[in-house]
Amino acid sequence: MKNGQEHIKAFNDRMRISSPSGTIQSGIIADPLVANAAISSSISPIAFVDVTTETIVYVNHSFLAVWGYESSEEIIGKSASLFWDTQMMTGNIGKKISDTGGWVGELTGFCKDGSQLPLQISATMLVDSRSLPMFQMLSFLDISDRVNAQNEQRRLMADLQERVKELRCLYNILSIKRDRETTVAQLLQQFVSAIPLSLRWPESAYARIVIGDIDVYSSNYSISSSLLLIHFEIGRQTGFLEVGYYPASEAHAEMKLLKEEEDLLRAASKEIIRLVEQKRDEDELYQNRERLLHADKLSSIGILSTEIMHEIGNPNNFIALNARILSRAWEDTLPVLDMYYREMGDFSVAGLPFTEARKEVTRLIEGIIEGSERIGKISSHLRTFMTKKSSGNKENFSLNEAVLKAIAFSRNMIDSSTGTFTVTLTPETPFIRGDSGQIQQVVINLLANACQALTKRESQIRISTVLDAEESTTRVIVDDEGCGISQKNMVRIMDPFFTTRNSRDSTGLGLSISNDIAVSHGGKLLIQSVEHKGTRVELVLPIKKKDENR
Repeated sequence: MKNGQEHIKAFNDRMRISSPSGTIQSGIIADPLVANAAISSSISPIAFVDVTTETIVYVNHSFLAVWGYESSEEIIGKSASLFWDTQMMTGNIGKKISDTGGWVGELTGFCKDGSQLPLQISATMLVDSRSLPMFQMLSFLDISDRVNAQNEQRRLMADLQERVKELRCLYNILSIKRDRETTVAQLLQQFVSAIPLSLRWPESAYARIVIGDIDVYSSNYSISSSLLLIHFEIGRQTGFLEVGYYPASEAHAEMKLLKEEEDLLRAASKEIIRLVEQKRDEDELYQNRERLLHADKLSSIGILSTEIMHEIGNPNNFIALNARILSRAWEDTLPVLDMYYREMGDFSVAGLPFTEARKEVTRLIEGIIEGSERIGKISSHLRTFMTKKSSGNKENFSLNEAVLKAIAFSRNMIDSSTGTFTVTLTPETPFIRGDSGQIQQVVINLLANACQALTKRESQIRISTVLDAEESTTRVIVDDEGCGISQKNMVRIMDPFFTTRNSRDSTGLGLSISNDIAVSHGGKLLIQSVEHKGTRVELVLPIKKKDENR
């Protein structure tokens, strides 16, 4: 095989050089030694490739140095594809070299030690005297520094984009909107929606937060191996933040959390703790405020009720006293009127025949006396209720009597709501230790809820008391055939200020306060409900023996 110097001499005898511009120039080199010296001493790696065999026929010293070879004998005669990516120069690029005589581009070189080298290449077609392609003269430029700089720039840009995503995640977390109606679960749902967007592969990422009974996760969550699990405590509850990638992608092995991402998630978990604690403190503060306002309203109602009872009591006393005097006067007058009737026959009294008026006037006077007594009983019940409620004194009292008083207090509401109201009281007469006024308040509230749940008068309300001697408890059970409570609302039915009715008609404090009263008496409220069928509420209380010391 000819060496490089022999090829240069042959070029001088046979070929013309085609420039990249496409103009054919008569470029016969007069002195082979000069041509060989120019190519050999060039600081740029140069190689000649036979266009027919695609083998290398010549390389200079710079080529040997850059590729890591010691002798051209290791290279000449071998396929060019062993030393650079020749596929880049096929197709349209190969045609361009043939048509225009040259091409400039970038490709990858394969060094002796197995490393790869980014190169800029300038290819020129060498033709013979008949203008037929003979050789490609390739001049190379090592662009490693430029490519490394570009790669470093891309890396820095990618890191910057990651930091921007992390900052956006923190900003989204800090900007989460919440108000009094926002629940802790809804707050956490906004967290898990924001976290995946801060990771490198957000479309394959998921997030999950568990605190106590609350378990929220991103929309595409499914059970998978997590990449990070951060445990934390909020008050008396424990929880964790779980973040990971799904294994569906072929690049799953590369999907690891960066240290910066882990630091971000740990910071996010602290922010979760802070916001949840703040939300709970705000809710507790609001609830306490509303309870105080409610208590103040009740106190005002109590004062107003006392004044009303006083204003009603005075004229009612006159009515009661005068009605009894009228009753005795009528009874004393009847014998005289009977004698007159026997002697003179029937006559008119207040527009009625005496025979009818004799019974009607008696009935009217009895009705006045009965109505006055009823007003007196209602006033007495209300006075007792308000006195017991405000005193806070504990005593042993009959649960049956407390239930009967609550029914009497609610009678008008019950009668206007249902035509079927049944009362079943246990004959054992259970006694309770506590505040009878508060227990009456609970029963009144349960009856009010039952009445408001009814959709027609034909629906029933049942109230009963049951004694469980073995458990040393007694129960007040209120059943209604009303609209029931949905499963969605059942989980919040004991929350303060939660109500299924119009907020203008209800404060939502009824069941919450009732439950607090039950708990303060050592008991509890149990609620069972089927939507569109009805509700059962049980007030469970510990019993006291009647003869126990007070």
